[in-house]
Amino acid sequence: MKQAVAGLLGPIKEAHSEWGWYLALGIGLILLGAYSLYAAPIATVASVVVIGSIVMLAGFFQVAAAFVARGAGHVILLLLVGVLDVFVGLAAMTHPEMGALALTLFLAVLFVFGGLYRFISAFVLQFPYYGWVAFNGLVTVALGVMLWMQWPISAVWFLGMAVGINLIFAGITWSSIAFKLKNLPN
Repeated sequence: MKQAVAGLLGPIKEAHSEWGWYLALGIGLILLGAYSLYAAPIATVASVVVIGSIVMLAGFFQVAAAFVARGAGHVILLLLVGVLDVFVGLAAMTHPEMGALALTLFLAVLFVFGGLYRFISAFVLQFPYYGWVAFNGLVTVALGVMLWMQWPISAVWFLGMAVGINLIFAGITWSSIAFKLKNLPN
């Protein structure tokens, strides 16, 4: 146990001396998140382009893996999925407005059915505090229905807003960590 605690003290002391960088990261993320909320359509397009590039890159890796893999069925499946990923990623990058429409609609459907699942399973399983899970399910369904009812207009602002909120909360988290590290005793 003493070795485990001693092993943690080194990285904590190192982080304590660098608390300012954590604070700078937190402030930067908060500012970027605030800008994403202010310019939600720009953040939406940027998010779709980034997601498209990641999907396209994953597709290239899957195509490369298809040439290394053994077994005819496996190779064909990897090749097909890889090529599909390349085309979907390229389509999202070159037409981010269409990608935003598709992603927003997909998220609306996911929220509705995921929320319904949570709501129903909370009452079926009735584990401790199941009421909160059921409430969360209802809120998720409501968010999905609102998003769906506002579609396609919601595709313009929703992804950017979600990214902005996420960045703000991440920035608050890193700033809190920085202040906790600063106040640690030497």
